[in-house]
Amino acid sequence: MKTIHENWLQEFKNELNNTNEVFIVSPFITDNIVKHLLEVFKGKLIKVITRYNLNDFKKGVSSLAALERLVKSNAQIKGVIGLHSKLYLFDNKSVIITSANFTNGGFFNNREFGVLSLSDKTVKESHNYFNELWSIDSDLLSQNKINEWRNIIVNSKPSPKFKEELPDFGSSYQKSIIGKRRYFIKFFGKDDNRFGLKDNIIDTLDGGCSHFALSFSRHKRDARPRRYRYGDIVFMAYLTKEPNDYVIFGKAETFSHNDKRDVASSDDIKHIPWLQDWPILVRVKNPIFIDSKLSKCPKLSNLMHELGYDSFASTKRKYDNGVRNINPKNTLMQKGDVILSDSGAQWMELAFQKVIKEEGEVDEQLIKGFYQSLKIND
Repeated sequence: MKTIHENWLQEFKNELNNTNEVFIVSPFITDNIVKHLLEVFKGKLIKVITRYNLNDFKKGVSSLAALERLVKSNAQIKGVIGLHSKLYLFDNKSVIITSANFTNGGFFNNREFGVLSLSDKTVKESHNYFNELWSIDSDLLSQNKINEWRNIIVNSKPSPKFKEELPDFGSSYQKSIIGKRRYFIKFFGKDDNRFGLKDNIIDTLDGGCSHFALSFSRHKRDARPRRYRYGDIVFMAYLTKEPNDYVIFGKAETFSHNDKRDVASSDDIKHIPWLQDWPILVRVKNPIFIDSKLSKCPKLSNLMHELGYDSFASTKRKYDNGVRNINPKNTLMQKGDVILSDSGAQWMELAFQKVIKEEGEVDEQLIKGFYQSLKIND
């Protein structure tokens, strides 16, 4: 590990020697530094993640000409909204993690600080981070896009100081995972029969229906769960005790409810007796369950603590309508399910993926060994 606080360009050039692939993360990029890169780099691949906020290009803090020069040199470029990190990766051998943008200011004028690491672990984690960012944007930057953006900037009117009026064409993680889908949390269990945090999820699945359907009370037979659409995402949560909470144990995609098809059959009830009282179904596909104890799983209390009113679609809507002092816990009272806000969906998706990565998922063949209800073709 080596700290860097000066001679940024030279440090960068030193690492470019004998590098075949260079990966750059920088919100702002200017043309002069790109020229230095292209003069020195003799490898095969340049991949860049930056921002596509046209206000940055209009103000001159970042340069369309720099991106154009890179595109013409066959570099691959993607844009991410809200990007702030700066990272320079050289094959699998080294990484510079820094405060310095890939600009004249970052490399020459500003007081910047960073580290150069040759650690295999640090380099690997940096590549994982780069790949996560890279997956957010589905398209590579093209010359046609640059031409379009240049025309927008040229034809834009002068704006009042500090006002940003031009669009940001970058992609966001929230948009990439949410899209047009709605994200639900469906609750399993009853208040007087909660699961313990030491319970293994695999032990709770057999004898249940979560691998093929969500279930709703027969007393609501006339109030069918029609808000679930094909392709929506549902996180499944158990009610837990000591302390009382809601713990996410699985995730699936939903089918739209069908009045005739989606009622528990006599065979369903034979294998899962409690469906007698909960026979209204929303079928699901592609279920994923965490292979761990409930204590390791994402907890709804943490979501509400971190996001507050922005946890759920209904509480976010109330806030936008001027309501304050919102307690998101009240949304969960006597509810079978709840719709997450966009921020809530993003939080839960990240939390779920993190636990799956750490703990693993229940084997698909094991799930297929459970009782299987009516099979639905897409």
